[in-house]
Amino acid sequence: MYRSANYPTDPEAAEAFVAGQRHGQLIATPPGGFPCVSILPFVKHGDQIELHIVQEDPTFEAVLANARVTFFISDFLAFSPHHWVNAEDAGRGTLHFQAVQYACQATTSTDPDDVAAALRGVMARYEPGATFRPLQNDAFYGARLSRLAVVRLRVVGMQAKFKVGPAAAAEVKRNVVARLRVRNEPGDARAADVIARTVVD
Repeated sequence: MYRSANYPTDPEAAEAFVAGQRHGQLIATPPGGFPCVSILPFVKHGDQIELHIVQEDPTFEAVLANARVTFFISDFLAFSPHHWVNAEDAGRGTLHFQAVQYACQATTSTDPDDVAAALRGVMARYEPGATFRPLQNDAFYGARLSRLAVVRLRVVGMQAKFKVGPAAAAEVKRNVVARLRVRNEPGDARAADVIARTVVD
């Protein structure tokens, strides 16, 4: 991910963004192979990220072969055409997004008890207060747990980029916000709200 001086991103803001997201992409590359990608729910505490994945997933096989992985969390906001910024400059059309990329060292477990513990963590984060049959390695869950694995990621590096609004004056950003609200395609209202919060005179 290109680090642009036009879009400095505060690490605390990046972590706050991640805390509000529900999925990320685990990217693993086996030696001599091509990158494999899986979209997964996650639980993050400090510099530790915990995931669960099907053992037969090619991405899990790639993790077993090469424990140096990337976990990528992104949120696409909207596209704005060039003329919202400059009618003559075709280079001003852009995508608006927020993204955080973690470089990680992975460890894995296929122990059903470990998988059950990881899933309890997912339920606590994604469905707090929900009522369900206790998640444990028993006759009810056991067959499914035996097909899964836990991937634990230790974060060793982080890059973040919030390309929110054009790299331009506050007046230009406000124009993009107004145009998004008028266009009103799916996601435009939320994109306008996110961009508007970044406008500083």
